[in-house]
Amino acid sequence: MSKIDIFSRIQGKRLNGYILQVNNVRQGRFIEEANFELYLKAGNGLISEKPVIRGKYFYGRGESYKPWLEIYYENPLRFKSSFKSSKRVDLTEKGLDEKLFKHLSNLLPPGSHIMVVYSNHQETSKGLKLGIPASATYIGYLLWKAGFTWFKDWYFAEGFLEGDVKLQGNKPMNQENRRSNLLAIHKELTEFLKKEKRKERLFLDARKRAKHILKRIKSEISLLP
Repeated sequence: MSKIDIFSRIQGKRLNGYILQVNNVRQGRFIEEANFELYLKAGNGLISEKPVIRGKYFYGRGESYKPWLEIYYENPLRFKSSFKSSKRVDLTEKGLDEKLFKHLSNLLPPGSHIMVVYSNHQETSKGLKLGIPASATYIGYLLWKAGFTWFKDWYFAEGFLEGDVKLQGNKPMNQENRRSNLLAIHKELTEFLKKEKRKERLFLDARKRAKHILKRIKSEISLLP
């Protein structure tokens, strides 16, 4: 599949009053890779100063290697105005972050994965270090809502020689795989809610996300074959 085919799936997609604009698509290290940037364009024509997403897309290789995405996610964003001032836009406050990640998810087929660098997202970084389940962190919850059901924290303590810290989310291959993943998440979050009683905002938010996920899993499991 060509770069044009892939990125046309997300070019021009709407996030409420904003439009996604793909820029700077270029060859990666290998022929199957493409680097790209994704900006927000406001209704007045202003474009975000920085890309909301800087990413690498791997198209896959034969039957053995599925496509994947590795991204840097920038939030909040700023937009330059004609008066040389800037306007700050927080995607979470405006409810745009979930829609953004769903658009990214649509670039990936079943069985593929996404890796989100979280070094610039302190809530997720701190939460993972303190034992909050991946799906109940800020970024993990965005991935969950976008259809990813298996998680891995790529945290390396040896000088980050293997790359930046990132949270990986996998799409299930099929319904059987999804059911297995959901049961594992259900067990992990149930145990987390039983033992975690701290009152800091970090944990209050994580417990709220965990309860939402558990409610969704309970309703879905009964419908799965």
